[in-house]
Amino acid sequence: MRGKKLRQEMLENSLISYNPKKWNINIPFRDYDFMAEDLIPAMSGAIGKAALVAAFAMAWAAGFNITDPAFVIENVRLELVLGSILTIIFCSILNPYAGPPGTLAPMIPIIPAIAAAGIHPLPLGILIGAIGLVISVFKFFNKVVELNGPGTKGGIILLFGFLGITSSLDNLKSWAVQSKSEGLFIILLAIGLALYILLSKLRARWLIIPACAAAAIAVPFVFGHAPELKTGIGLPIMNPNVWWNEKWATGWGLNVQSFVKATPFAILAVVMWPIDALTIKTIQEDNYPREAKKAVFDMDSTYVIVSIRNIVGVLFGGGQVSAIWRSFMIPLSTVKRPIGSSALVLGILGILAGILGFPLDMAVYPPLLWLVLIFGVYVPLWETGLANIKNAASAQVAAVCVIAGIAANPVLGWIASIFIENFGIIKGCENGRSFSRKDLYITAVLIIITVATFLSAYFL
Repeated sequence: MRGKKLRQEMLENSLISYNPKKWNINIPFRDYDFMAEDLIPAMSGAIGKAALVAAFAMAWAAGFNITDPAFVIENVRLELVLGSILTIIFCSILNPYAGPPGTLAPMIPIIPAIAAAGIHPLPLGILIGAIGLVISVFKFFNKVVELNGPGTKGGIILLFGFLGITSSLDNLKSWAVQSKSEGLFIILLAIGLALYILLSKLRARWLIIPACAAAAIAVPFVFGHAPELKTGIGLPIMNPNVWWNEKWATGWGLNVQSFVKATPFAILAVVMWPIDALTIKTIQEDNYPREAKKAVFDMDSTYVIVSIRNIVGVLFGGGQVSAIWRSFMIPLSTVKRPIGSSALVLGILGILAGILGFPLDMAVYPPLLWLVLIFGVYVPLWETGLANIKNAASAQVAAVCVIAGIAANPVLGWIASIFIENFGIIKGCENGRSFSRKDLYITAVLIIITVATFLSAYFL
Protein backbone atom coordinates (compact mmCIF):
# COMPACT_ATOMS: atom_id res chain seq x y z
CA MET A 1 0.00 0.00 0.00
CA ARG A 2 2.88 2.32 0.90
CA GLY A 3 4.57 1.52 -2.42
CA LYS A 4 1.38 2.38 -4.35
CA LYS A 5 1.11 5.70 -2.54
CA LEU A 6 4.75 6.53 -3.33
CA ARG A 7 4.13 5.69 -6.96
CA GLN A 8 1.14 8.06 -7.07
CA GLU A 9 3.27 10.78 -5.50
CA MET A 10 5.95 10.24 -8.14
CA LEU A 11 3.36 10.49 -10.93
CA GLU A 12 1.86 13.67 -9.48
CA ASN A 13 5.28 15.26 -8.95
CA SER A 14 6.12 14.49 -12.57
CA LEU A 15 2.94 16.30 -13.65
CA ILE A 16 3.60 19.30 -11.42
CA SER A 17 7.22 19.67 -12.59
CA TYR A 18 6.32 19.27 -16.29
CA ASN A 19 7.87 22.26 -18.05
CA PRO A 20 9.13 21.53 -21.58
CA LYS A 21 9.70 24.31 -24.11
CA LYS A 22 6.81 25.43 -26.31
CA TRP A 23 7.45 25.59 -30.07
CA ASN A 24 11.10 24.75 -29.60
CA ILE A 25 13.29 21.63 -29.63
CA ASN A 26 12.64 19.30 -26.67
CA ILE A 27 14.93 16.33 -26.02
CA PRO A 28 13.47 13.16 -24.42
CA PHE A 29 14.94 12.36 -20.97
CA ARG A 30 16.28 15.91 -20.74
CA ASP A 31 13.12 18.01 -21.06
CA TYR A 32 10.67 15.38 -19.78
CA ASP A 33 10.90 12.02 -18.07
CA PHE A 34 9.62 8.53 -18.95
CA MET A 35 7.74 6.07 -16.73
CA ALA A 36 6.24 2.61 -17.28
CA GLU A 37 2.75 4.15 -17.27
CA ASP A 38 3.53 5.85 -20.60
CA LEU A 39 3.03 2.54 -22.37
CA ILE A 40 -0.66 2.20 -21.35
CA PRO A 41 -2.12 5.20 -23.23
CA ALA A 42 0.27 4.56 -26.14
CA MET A 43 -1.01 0.99 -26.62
CA SER A 44 -4.64 2.05 -26.25
CA GLY A 45 -4.14 4.92 -28.68
CA ALA A 46 -2.49 2.72 -31.33
CA ILE A 47 -5.29 0.13 -31.17
CA GLY A 48 -8.02 2.77 -31.19
CA LYS A 49 -6.46 4.73 -34.04
CA ALA A 50 -6.07 1.73 -36.34
CA ALA A 51 -9.67 0.65 -35.71
CA LEU A 52 -11.10 4.14 -36.26
CA VAL A 53 -9.18 4.78 -39.49
CA ALA A 54 -10.30 1.35 -40.73
CA ALA A 55 -13.92 2.30 -40.04
CA PHE A 56 -13.46 5.57 -41.98
CA ALA A 57 -11.89 3.74 -44.93
CA MET A 58 -14.62 1.08 -44.95
CA ALA A 59 -17.34 3.75 -44.89
CA TRP A 60 -15.78 5.63 -47.82
CA ALA A 61 -15.21 2.38 -49.74
CA ALA A 62 -18.89 1.46 -49.33
CA GLY A 63 -20.03 4.97 -50.27
CA PHE A 64 -17.93 5.11 -53.45
CA ASN A 65 -18.22 1.39 -54.33
CA ILE A 66 -14.45 0.90 -54.09
CA THR A 67 -13.70 -2.76 -54.72
CA ASP A 68 -9.90 -2.75 -54.37
CA PRO A 69 -9.32 -5.32 -51.57
CA ALA A 70 -6.16 -3.49 -50.42
CA PHE A 71 -7.84 -0.06 -50.17
CA VAL A 72 -8.79 -0.22 -46.47
CA ILE A 73 -5.53 -1.77 -45.21
CA GLU A 74 -3.33 0.59 -47.24
CA ASN A 75 -5.34 3.62 -46.12
CA VAL A 76 -4.97 2.57 -42.49
CA ARG A 77 -1.24 2.08 -43.01
CA LEU A 78 -0.90 5.53 -44.61
CA GLU A 79 -2.91 7.35 -41.93
CA LEU A 80 -1.32 5.51 -39.02
CA VAL A 81 2.26 6.16 -40.15
CA LEU A 82 1.59 9.80 -41.13
CA GLY A 83 -0.23 10.54 -37.86
CA SER A 84 2.51 8.87 -35.82
CA ILE A 85 5.30 10.83 -37.54
CA LEU A 86 3.47 14.13 -36.96
CA THR A 87 2.83 13.12 -33.33
CA ILE A 88 6.55 12.60 -32.71
CA ILE A 89 7.54 15.83 -34.47
CA PHE A 90 4.94 18.12 -32.93
CA CYS A 91 3.77 16.56 -29.65
CA SER A 92 7.05 15.08 -28.42
CA ILE A 93 9.65 17.48 -29.80
CA LEU A 94 8.27 20.87 -30.89
CA ASN A 95 5.28 21.34 -28.56
CA PRO A 96 4.68 18.71 -25.84
CA TYR A 97 1.68 20.74 -24.61
CA ALA A 98 -0.42 19.80 -27.67
CA GLY A 99 -2.57 16.69 -27.81
CA PRO A 100 -1.71 14.31 -30.69
CA PRO A 101 -3.85 14.46 -33.85
CA GLY A 102 -6.14 11.43 -33.91
CA THR A 103 -9.47 10.64 -35.57
CA LEU A 104 -12.90 12.32 -35.32
CA ALA A 105 -14.85 9.12 -34.59
CA PRO A 106 -18.31 10.80 -34.47
CA MET A 107 -17.98 11.58 -38.19
CA ILE A 108 -17.71 7.90 -39.19
CA PRO A 109 -21.46 7.10 -39.19
CA ILE A 110 -22.29 10.09 -41.40
CA ILE A 111 -19.71 9.25 -44.09
CA PRO A 112 -22.38 7.32 -46.08
CA ALA A 113 -24.52 10.49 -46.16
CA ILE A 114 -21.49 12.58 -47.19
CA ALA A 115 -20.62 10.14 -49.98
CA ALA A 116 -24.26 9.96 -51.11
CA ALA A 117 -24.29 13.77 -51.39
CA GLY A 118 -21.42 13.50 -53.89
CA ILE A 119 -18.88 15.19 -51.61
CA HIS A 120 -15.24 14.55 -52.49
CA PRO A 121 -12.96 13.63 -49.53
CA LEU A 122 -10.07 15.85 -50.70
CA PRO A 123 -11.89 19.24 -50.71
CA LEU A 124 -13.63 18.20 -47.48
CA GLY A 125 -10.32 17.49 -45.71
CA ILE A 126 -8.68 20.67 -47.02
CA LEU A 127 -11.65 22.79 -45.90
CA ILE A 128 -11.71 21.23 -42.42
CA GLY A 129 -8.00 21.95 -42.03
CA ALA A 130 -8.28 25.51 -43.37
CA ILE A 131 -11.27 26.43 -41.17
CA GLY A 132 -9.59 24.81 -38.17
CA LEU A 133 -6.37 26.76 -38.74
CA VAL A 134 -8.21 30.10 -38.86
CA ILE A 135 -10.16 29.35 -35.69
CA SER A 136 -7.16 28.00 -33.74
CA VAL A 137 -4.64 30.65 -34.85
CA PHE A 138 -7.03 33.44 -33.85
CA LYS A 139 -8.04 31.53 -30.68
CA PHE A 140 -11.76 31.39 -31.51
CA PHE A 141 -12.39 27.90 -30.16
CA ASN A 142 -13.84 29.18 -26.89
CA LYS A 143 -16.30 31.25 -28.93
CA VAL A 144 -17.26 28.19 -30.98
CA VAL A 145 -18.00 26.35 -27.72
CA GLU A 146 -20.11 29.25 -26.41
CA LEU A 147 -22.26 29.33 -29.56
CA ASN A 148 -23.31 25.72 -28.94
CA GLY A 149 -25.46 25.62 -25.82
CA PRO A 150 -25.94 22.51 -23.66
CA GLY A 151 -28.94 21.30 -25.65
CA THR A 152 -27.14 21.63 -28.98
CA LYS A 153 -23.95 20.04 -27.65
CA GLY A 154 -25.89 17.21 -26.07
CA GLY A 155 -27.93 16.75 -29.24
CA ILE A 156 -24.94 16.57 -31.60
CA ILE A 157 -23.13 14.08 -29.39
CA LEU A 158 -26.25 11.93 -28.89
CA LEU A 159 -26.97 11.99 -32.62
CA PHE A 160 -23.49 10.84 -33.57
CA GLY A 161 -23.50 8.28 -30.75
CA PHE A 162 -26.84 6.86 -31.94
CA LEU A 163 -25.76 6.71 -35.58
CA GLY A 164 -22.47 5.11 -34.58
CA ILE A 165 -24.02 2.46 -32.33
CA THR A 166 -26.68 1.45 -34.89
CA SER A 167 -24.26 1.23 -37.82
CA SER A 168 -21.68 -0.68 -35.73
CA LEU A 169 -24.31 -3.13 -34.49
CA ASP A 170 -25.50 -3.72 -38.06
CA ASN A 171 -21.94 -4.38 -39.24
CA LEU A 172 -21.12 -6.71 -36.34
CA LYS A 173 -24.36 -8.64 -36.87
CA SER A 174 -23.69 -8.86 -40.61
CA TRP A 175 -20.25 -10.37 -39.92
CA ALA A 176 -21.74 -12.91 -37.50
CA VAL A 177 -24.40 -13.96 -40.04
CA GLN A 178 -21.84 -14.27 -42.86
CA SER A 179 -19.60 -16.32 -40.56
CA LYS A 180 -22.58 -18.57 -39.67
CA SER A 181 -22.03 -17.75 -36.00
CA GLU A 182 -25.09 -15.67 -35.13
CA GLY A 183 -24.70 -16.53 -31.45
CA LEU A 184 -21.33 -14.77 -31.39
CA PHE A 185 -23.09 -11.46 -31.98
CA ILE A 186 -24.94 -11.75 -28.65
CA ILE A 187 -21.92 -13.17 -26.81
CA LEU A 188 -19.59 -10.38 -27.96
CA LEU A 189 -22.11 -7.67 -27.03
CA ALA A 190 -22.70 -9.26 -23.62
CA ILE A 191 -18.94 -9.43 -22.94
CA GLY A 192 -18.43 -5.85 -24.15
CA LEU A 193 -21.23 -4.62 -21.90
CA ALA A 194 -19.90 -6.60 -18.93
CA LEU A 195 -16.40 -5.16 -19.48
CA TYR A 196 -17.79 -1.64 -19.73
CA ILE A 197 -19.77 -1.97 -16.47
CA LEU A 198 -16.92 -3.71 -14.63
CA LEU A 199 -14.25 -1.22 -15.70
CA SER A 200 -16.59 1.68 -14.85
CA LYS A 201 -17.10 0.21 -11.39
CA LEU A 202 -13.34 -0.21 -10.94
CA ARG A 203 -12.75 3.33 -12.29
CA ALA A 204 -10.55 1.84 -14.98
CA ARG A 205 -12.64 2.60 -18.05
CA TRP A 206 -9.50 3.80 -19.82
CA LEU A 207 -8.76 0.09 -20.31
CA ILE A 208 -11.96 -0.50 -22.32
CA ILE A 209 -10.29 -0.33 -25.77
CA PRO A 210 -7.50 -2.88 -25.10
CA ALA A 211 -9.97 -5.03 -23.11
CA CYS A 212 -12.52 -5.09 -25.94
CA ALA A 213 -9.73 -5.76 -28.47
CA ALA A 214 -8.48 -8.74 -26.44
CA ALA A 215 -12.01 -10.13 -26.00
CA ALA A 216 -12.81 -9.65 -29.70
CA ILE A 217 -9.78 -11.77 -30.66
CA ALA A 218 -10.08 -14.43 -27.92
CA VAL A 219 -13.84 -15.17 -27.97
CA PRO A 220 -14.25 -15.76 -31.73
CA PHE A 221 -11.06 -17.88 -31.61
CA VAL A 222 -12.86 -20.29 -29.27
CA PHE A 223 -15.56 -20.63 -31.94
CA GLY A 224 -13.01 -21.22 -34.72
CA HIS A 225 -12.65 -17.68 -36.05
CA ALA A 226 -9.44 -15.64 -36.22
CA PRO A 227 -8.20 -12.60 -38.13
CA GLU A 228 -6.44 -13.42 -41.40
CA LEU A 229 -2.89 -12.07 -41.09
CA LYS A 230 -2.00 -11.47 -44.73
CA THR A 231 -0.51 -7.95 -44.84
CA GLY A 232 3.26 -8.10 -45.03
CA ILE A 233 5.98 -5.72 -43.96
CA GLY A 234 6.01 -2.55 -46.04
CA LEU A 235 5.81 1.22 -46.23
CA PRO A 236 2.66 3.20 -46.98
CA ILE A 237 1.85 4.39 -50.50
CA MET A 238 2.88 8.06 -50.35
CA ASN A 239 2.00 9.04 -53.94
CA PRO A 240 -1.15 11.24 -53.97
CA ASN A 241 -1.63 10.64 -57.70
CA VAL A 242 -1.85 6.87 -57.11
CA TRP A 243 -4.36 7.40 -54.33
CA TRP A 244 -6.77 9.83 -55.99
CA ASN A 245 -6.62 8.56 -59.55
CA GLU A 246 -6.20 4.82 -58.94
CA LYS A 247 -7.17 3.80 -55.39
CA TRP A 248 -10.05 6.25 -54.87
CA ALA A 249 -10.65 6.56 -58.65
CA THR A 250 -12.37 9.91 -58.04
CA GLY A 251 -9.79 12.27 -59.48
CA TRP A 252 -8.64 15.30 -57.51
CA GLY A 253 -12.03 17.01 -57.22
CA LEU A 254 -10.47 20.44 -56.74
CA ASN A 255 -13.19 22.68 -58.16
CA VAL A 256 -15.56 25.31 -56.77
CA GLN A 257 -18.57 23.00 -56.75
CA SER A 258 -16.75 20.37 -54.68
CA PHE A 259 -15.66 22.94 -52.07
CA VAL A 260 -19.17 24.44 -51.82
CA LYS A 261 -20.74 21.01 -51.34
CA ALA A 262 -18.24 20.13 -48.62
CA THR A 263 -18.57 23.38 -46.63
CA PRO A 264 -21.53 22.48 -44.32
CA PHE A 265 -19.93 19.19 -43.30
CA ALA A 266 -16.55 20.87 -42.82
CA ILE A 267 -18.14 23.43 -40.47
CA LEU A 268 -19.90 20.65 -38.53
CA ALA A 269 -16.63 18.71 -38.15
CA VAL A 270 -14.79 21.76 -36.78
CA VAL A 271 -17.69 22.50 -34.39
CA MET A 272 -17.24 18.97 -33.00
CA TRP A 273 -13.56 19.56 -32.15
CA PRO A 274 -13.88 21.83 -29.10
CA ILE A 275 -16.91 19.94 -27.82
CA ASP A 276 -14.89 16.71 -27.95
CA ALA A 277 -11.83 18.45 -26.45
CA LEU A 278 -13.76 19.90 -23.50
CA THR A 279 -14.66 16.40 -22.34
CA ILE A 280 -11.02 15.32 -22.40
CA LYS A 281 -9.83 18.55 -20.76
CA THR A 282 -12.34 18.05 -17.92
CA ILE A 283 -11.07 14.49 -17.35
CA GLN A 284 -7.48 15.78 -17.21
CA GLU A 285 -8.31 18.57 -14.77
CA ASP A 286 -10.24 16.14 -12.55
CA ASN A 287 -7.34 13.65 -12.44
CA TYR A 288 -4.32 15.96 -12.29
CA PRO A 289 -3.18 17.97 -9.24
CA ARG A 290 -4.24 21.63 -9.28
CA GLU A 291 -0.62 22.71 -9.60
CA ALA A 292 -0.14 20.65 -12.79
CA LYS A 293 -1.73 23.18 -15.16
CA LYS A 294 1.07 22.82 -17.73
CA ALA A 295 0.36 19.10 -18.07
CA VAL A 296 -3.20 19.80 -19.28
CA PHE A 297 -3.19 20.02 -23.07
CA ASP A 298 -3.41 23.40 -24.78
CA MET A 299 -6.50 23.53 -27.01
CA ASP A 300 -5.39 26.10 -29.58
CA SER A 301 -1.96 24.49 -30.10
CA THR A 302 -3.63 21.11 -30.40
CA TYR A 303 -5.98 22.23 -33.14
CA VAL A 304 -3.25 23.97 -35.12
CA ILE A 305 -1.61 20.54 -35.34
CA VAL A 306 -4.92 18.75 -35.96
CA SER A 307 -5.69 21.19 -38.80
CA ILE A 308 -2.27 20.63 -40.38
CA ARG A 309 -2.80 16.88 -39.95
CA ASN A 310 -6.13 17.07 -41.81
CA ILE A 311 -4.59 18.84 -44.79
CA VAL A 312 -1.43 16.70 -44.96
CA GLY A 313 -3.33 13.43 -44.51
CA VAL A 314 -5.94 14.09 -47.18
CA LEU A 315 -3.38 15.48 -49.67
CA PHE A 316 -1.50 12.18 -49.46
CA GLY A 317 -4.74 10.23 -50.01
CA GLY A 318 -6.00 9.55 -46.47
CA GLY A 319 -9.71 9.15 -45.77
CA GLN A 320 -10.06 10.06 -42.10
CA VAL A 321 -11.12 13.33 -40.47
CA SER A 322 -8.66 14.28 -37.73
CA ALA A 323 -9.39 15.44 -34.20
CA ILE A 324 -7.65 15.09 -30.86
CA TRP A 325 -6.42 11.50 -30.28
CA ARG A 326 -9.19 10.54 -27.84
CA SER A 327 -8.22 6.87 -27.36
CA PHE A 328 -4.79 8.12 -26.24
CA MET A 329 -5.73 11.21 -24.24
CA ILE A 330 -8.32 9.62 -21.92
CA PRO A 331 -6.01 6.79 -20.71
CA LEU A 332 -3.18 9.36 -20.46
CA SER A 333 -5.32 11.45 -18.12
CA THR A 334 -6.31 8.46 -16.02
CA VAL A 335 -2.77 7.09 -15.51
CA LYS A 336 -1.63 10.65 -14.69
CA ARG A 337 1.03 11.23 -17.29
CA PRO A 338 1.98 14.34 -19.30
CA ILE A 339 1.85 14.35 -23.11
CA GLY A 340 5.49 14.43 -24.29
CA SER A 341 6.85 11.05 -23.23
CA SER A 342 3.68 9.02 -23.90
CA ALA A 343 3.24 10.71 -27.30
CA LEU A 344 6.74 9.59 -28.28
CA VAL A 345 5.93 5.97 -27.35
CA LEU A 346 2.60 6.29 -29.19
CA GLY A 347 4.33 7.54 -32.34
CA ILE A 348 6.87 4.72 -32.28
CA LEU A 349 4.16 2.06 -31.79
CA GLY A 350 2.08 3.55 -34.61
CA ILE A 351 4.98 3.54 -37.07
CA LEU A 352 5.90 -0.04 -36.10
CA ALA A 353 2.28 -1.23 -36.51
CA GLY A 354 2.03 0.43 -39.91
CA ILE A 355 5.29 -1.03 -41.21
CA LEU A 356 4.82 -4.55 -39.79
CA GLY A 357 1.39 -4.90 -41.42
CA PHE A 358 -0.14 -7.75 -39.39
CA PRO A 359 -1.42 -5.39 -36.60
CA LEU A 360 -3.49 -3.70 -39.33
CA ASP A 361 -5.12 -7.03 -40.21
CA MET A 362 -6.10 -7.38 -36.55
CA ALA A 363 -7.44 -3.82 -36.44
CA VAL A 364 -9.80 -4.40 -39.40
CA TYR A 365 -11.01 -7.76 -38.00
CA PRO A 366 -14.77 -7.08 -37.70
CA PRO A 367 -15.33 -8.27 -34.09
CA LEU A 368 -12.43 -6.11 -32.86
CA LEU A 369 -13.29 -3.11 -35.03
CA TRP A 370 -16.98 -2.87 -34.17
CA LEU A 371 -16.70 -3.88 -30.49
CA VAL A 372 -14.02 -1.22 -29.93
CA LEU A 373 -16.17 1.39 -31.68
CA ILE A 374 -19.34 0.53 -29.77
CA PHE A 375 -17.91 0.43 -26.24
CA GLY A 376 -14.75 2.50 -26.68
CA VAL A 377 -16.28 5.39 -28.63
CA TYR A 378 -20.05 5.50 -29.13
CA VAL A 379 -21.41 4.42 -25.73
CA PRO A 380 -19.14 6.99 -23.99
CA LEU A 381 -20.48 9.57 -26.48
CA TRP A 382 -23.99 8.82 -25.26
CA GLU A 383 -22.92 9.33 -21.65
CA THR A 384 -21.27 12.64 -22.57
CA GLY A 385 -24.32 13.76 -24.55
CA LEU A 386 -26.70 12.98 -21.69
CA ALA A 387 -24.42 14.80 -19.23
CA ASN A 388 -24.71 17.97 -21.34
CA ILE A 389 -28.50 18.04 -21.05
CA LYS A 390 -29.25 20.19 -18.02
CA ASN A 391 -33.05 20.53 -17.98
CA ALA A 392 -36.28 19.80 -19.88
CA ALA A 393 -35.71 22.68 -22.31
CA SER A 394 -32.21 21.41 -23.18
CA ALA A 395 -33.69 17.95 -23.68
CA GLN A 396 -36.19 19.38 -26.18
CA VAL A 397 -33.41 21.13 -28.12
CA ALA A 398 -31.37 17.91 -28.14
CA ALA A 399 -34.42 15.98 -29.34
CA VAL A 400 -34.83 18.39 -32.28
CA CYS A 401 -31.16 17.89 -33.20
CA VAL A 402 -31.41 14.08 -33.05
CA ILE A 403 -34.75 13.77 -34.87
CA ALA A 404 -33.89 16.29 -37.61
CA GLY A 405 -30.43 14.77 -37.96
CA ILE A 406 -31.81 11.26 -38.46
CA ALA A 407 -34.75 12.31 -40.63
CA ALA A 408 -32.89 14.78 -42.87
CA ASN A 409 -29.19 15.34 -42.30
CA PRO A 410 -26.86 15.79 -39.28
CA VAL A 411 -25.91 19.29 -40.47
CA LEU A 412 -29.56 20.37 -40.62
CA GLY A 413 -30.17 18.83 -37.20
CA TRP A 414 -27.31 20.86 -35.72
CA ILE A 415 -28.38 24.11 -37.44
CA ALA A 416 -32.00 23.66 -36.29
CA SER A 417 -30.97 23.11 -32.67
CA ILE A 418 -28.50 26.02 -32.57
CA PHE A 419 -31.19 28.31 -34.02
CA ILE A 420 -33.82 27.18 -31.50
CA GLU A 421 -31.48 27.43 -28.53
CA ASN A 422 -29.68 30.68 -29.27
CA PHE A 423 -32.74 32.61 -30.38
CA GLY A 424 -34.83 31.43 -27.43
CA ILE A 425 -37.51 29.61 -29.44
CA ILE A 426 -37.80 27.18 -26.53
CA LYS A 427 -37.83 29.05 -23.25
CA GLY A 428 -35.60 27.98 -20.38
CA CYS A 429 -32.67 26.49 -22.30
CA GLU A 430 -30.27 29.34 -21.55
CA ASN A 431 -28.94 27.67 -18.37
CA GLY A 432 -27.30 30.88 -17.18
CA ARG A 433 -25.35 31.44 -20.40
CA SER A 434 -24.35 35.06 -20.97
CA PHE A 435 -25.23 35.51 -24.61
CA SER A 436 -24.59 38.94 -26.15
CA ARG A 437 -26.13 40.59 -29.21
CA LYS A 438 -22.80 40.03 -30.97
CA ASP A 439 -23.12 36.30 -30.29
CA LEU A 440 -26.57 36.34 -31.89
CA TYR A 441 -25.15 38.03 -34.99
CA ILE A 442 -22.35 35.45 -35.20
CA THR A 443 -24.94 32.67 -34.81
CA ALA A 444 -27.09 34.19 -37.56
CA VAL A 445 -24.10 34.46 -39.93
CA LEU A 446 -23.10 30.86 -39.18
CA ILE A 447 -26.64 29.63 -39.89
CA ILE A 448 -26.92 31.63 -43.12
CA ILE A 449 -23.53 30.43 -44.41
CA THR A 450 -24.27 26.79 -43.56
CA VAL A 451 -27.79 26.74 -45.00
CA ALA A 452 -26.76 28.73 -48.11
CA THR A 453 -23.87 26.40 -48.93
CA PHE A 454 -26.02 23.37 -48.15
CA LEU A 455 -28.77 24.52 -50.52
CA SER A 456 -26.42 25.78 -53.23
CA ALA A 457 -24.86 22.32 -53.42
CA TYR A 458 -28.11 21.07 -54.98
CA PHE A 459 -28.13 23.76 -57.69
CA LEU A 460 -24.47 23.80 -58.72
